[in-house]
Amino acid sequence: MVSHQRVFVGNLQQFNMVEIGPTTTAGDVLSLMDAQGALNGWAGSGGWMVFEVAQDFGMERPIRSYELLADVQASWLKEKTVNYFVLKLTPLATPLSRSAIPSSAPTHSGYVEWEAKRGKWSKRWLRLREHNLWLAKRDNGKDEVLLCSLSNFDAYVVTRNHKSPKPFAFAIKSTDNMSFFENTDDYLHTFSCSEKDGSVWLEKILIARSYVLYQERHVLFSPKSSNENATAALSRSGTKKYASNSRPIHPHVPLPPLLAPKSNNAVFEPGSLLAKQL
Repeated sequence: MVSHQRVFVGNLQQFNMVEIGPTTTAGDVLSLMDAQGALNGWAGSGGWMVFEVAQDFGMERPIRSYELLADVQASWLKEKTVNYFVLKLTPLATPLSRSAIPSSAPTHSGYVEWEAKRGKWSKRWLRLREHNLWLAKRDNGKDEVLLCSLSNFDAYVVTRNHKSPKPFAFAIKSTDNMSFFENTDDYLHTFSCSEKDGSVWLEKILIARSYVLYQERHVLFSPKSSNENATAALSRSGTKKYASNSRPIHPHVPLPPLLAPKSNNAVFEPGSLLAKQL
């Protein structure tokens, strides 16, 4: 299924309409917009990336160049059409590039403020290990519980005004649709910490997710089939028309040899009554 989506550049003042199909990646959109000159003249540091703006939750995340945009759209709530894609310059472009995927997933740990319930925050020890996020009351990890797996969760920056106890807020949100969750509290987890710690947490989790994608969805990294262009060319080819003064050429089929005449010039078969009368 193909959809037409507005893709903004830098802010909401400029956008291009982009056709997004089942195999369209964020890198494809970047190349298209760059070829159209949409990325010229912008100031900033880092490289260009497509961002998913989850406006319904007030957060955003960078989309890796090899991710399928149709998969991102599938996670959006259909009854809310407020989410969109925007191209931004970001220092995360380098650590999230295809060439920067590590040979093993990173680990990290530290105290953060965790929003246990809406508006209620508790200090917790957060640990990233074994491609999962674990939560505990103390740093000895004796009572830690599995919070989520990065197989289907990713890191987001909270952009909406959030009454968090620390200046930086980030979230871990499922990349699946919310309809897959019986308990919607498991769909999203929000944390707060200093900006310095938050930047480290965000990068570590994003890189760990890149590693999981590479290991579990290796098809995203396979080159597109070399037969695609040939198939497309065939689908565009029309029926051949012959010139009005020409005819289709058929292959030559040799005819069987004619029966040789009999040596006695007999007209009727030997033994027949007519032959006896002659």
